[in-house]
Amino acid sequence: MPDAIFLAGSASAGVLCAGAVVVAAGAFTRVETANWEAPRLAWSALARALRWRRAHATLRAGLERAAWRESPERIAAFALVLAACMSVLGASTASVVPPGAAAVLSVAGFLLGIALPLIALRSAITRRRRRLEGELVPLLELFTLELGGGGSAVSALGSVTMQVRGELAADLRRLLIAAQVAGSASFESRLVEYSERLEVPAIGSLATILAASREYGTGVVQGVRALATDLRRAQRRELIAHSRRALNHVLLPAAVGVLLPFLAVLMFPAVTVLQRNLR
Repeated sequence: MPDAIFLAGSASAGVLCAGAVVVAAGAFTRVETANWEAPRLAWSALARALRWRRAHATLRAGLERAAWRESPERIAAFALVLAACMSVLGASTASVVPPGAAAVLSVAGFLLGIALPLIALRSAITRRRRRLEGELVPLLELFTLELGGGGSAVSALGSVTMQVRGELAADLRRLLIAAQVAGSASFESRLVEYSERLEVPAIGSLATILAASREYGTGVVQGVRALATDLRRAQRRELIAHSRRALNHVLLPAAVGVLLPFLAVLMFPAVTVLQRNLR
């Protein structure tokens, strides 16, 4: 029975690996044997097949938010191969565990192989969002100082992005250059789109402040200063919460690993005497 389960798990993993290779290589695309365009046609066929699914668009948006230079097709193929390997690893325990447990481990390994790339992608998105929010605060403060010297808001922001190094400053500089082309979208609309694409609301708030200043003539300095202050407070609250979690992570193992053995050693003579008297 364990051999049958191991054979079934290995066969299913082999079928999954073969399917991933076939999908990645585009075996269902009509190409000639001597055609050197086969890889390109295979990837285009795979992209057309996945374009009908919402998962493809969601995965592409996630890769863009995480700044990963990989295609959704490669990530999907990697997840399938990893899931197949984890499934085989779970099925290989059939000789040392009961058959039912081996089947459960095989299924759990397959699900874990699918979930691990998604968890890594989500973690990369969160880290990049925090990094961009951290770069935005000093950029807004320098922007406020630049506005104090006079000049328009767009020119002051361009001057600040030229002096600051970082991913956010480089992206804002590209948006400013693209907005200067005649007939193109305004910088504020590009900034709003950039904020929605990366899911950073603070950048959208900056775009709103700039748009209100351009259309209604409102002041930019007060709005930018208030936005920078709110971001500083949010970062301070997040740092305090992180410090508390770190303190709990230290105190709990210390209480379990140090305090309990100390109490056991301290109370051992009293418990021994009490047990002797009870007898």
